[in-house]
Amino acid sequence: MARADDEVMAFLRSKSGVIRRAEALALGMASTTLHEWVRKGLVEAAGRGIYVLPGVLDHERTLLCAATRALDAVVSHESAARLHGINLVDPSRVTITVPVRRSNRFKGVVVHQSTDLTIDETTTSADLPVTDPARTILDLAAVLPPKLLAPCLDHAVRGKLTTYEQTADRLEFHARQGKAGVAKLRAILEPRLGGALVSESALETRLLKVLDDAGLPAPDTQHRPSWLRHINGRVDMAYVAERVALEGDSQRFHGAPEAFQVDRTRDNLAQIAGWVLLRFTWEDITKRPAYVAATVEKALAIRRRDSQAPAR
Repeated sequence: MARADDEVMAFLRSKSGVIRRAEALALGMASTTLHEWVRKGLVEAAGRGIYVLPGVLDHERTLLCAATRALDAVVSHESAARLHGINLVDPSRVTITVPVRRSNRFKGVVVHQSTDLTIDETTTSADLPVTDPARTILDLAAVLPPKLLAPCLDHAVRGKLTTYEQTADRLEFHARQGKAGVAKLRAILEPRLGGALVSESALETRLLKVLDDAGLPAPDTQHRPSWLRHINGRVDMAYVAERVALEGDSQRFHGAPEAFQVDRTRDNLAQIAGWVLLRFTWEDITKRPAYVAATVEKALAIRRRDSQAPAR
């Protein structure tokens, strides 16, 4: 075996049995020799311009090494989950992701295409490029049913691979109409985050339904009281005649320190102006609707009674 051939074989053994045609030629191997190696069974053609040692494609790690190198791909979905130690997915699915392009086939591998995978969402595991845990969960949301996705998410959080908050941030960064798995993952994250993913409009819609179901009058929405005029502020809902305001508190919009300070200022301004400001969380609205309705009803009754009481 010529020196170039020895170098190619050494390269193959150092790279999990995978080599590109260009790499073999750069090491001095002749193109005819490479084809002869294939004919003799010394290597196998595993894709366009990619060659592997016999038996390499029988093992997931080396199959992934060959596929990612052949297609400039990243390990993703089920294979990424396994690399991160999430062993709750189908072991028969070997999965990678490539940018949208024509060259997207590799024997024995499920190849996904993505237009929004960024370099910041990839890492390295077992010397392979792989989606990071939060992105892996987002990708799994597109291919797994909720009953399998939820335990994968919980397993990742228990293993400190990611957090619910990090996963939610990644979800919202990529969320767009029609993106597979977004609604499914939101539904799983919401109870784990106490409504942190809930938009203001969704929270208000739920609150309005609670009031309507209880037979309470519909309040004005997005009301701008005079006592908030100087900061161009508003309240979610208001019974103007009774001077009762309602706010739906979502962690996303009210959990930051700045928002906390703003909320306290608004509460004080409401008190000075003689308003009652009632705050309800996602947990209140979804799990304790009777409490919400009873509280609003009592506040309205008290304000109406006070307004009719004779002056002392």
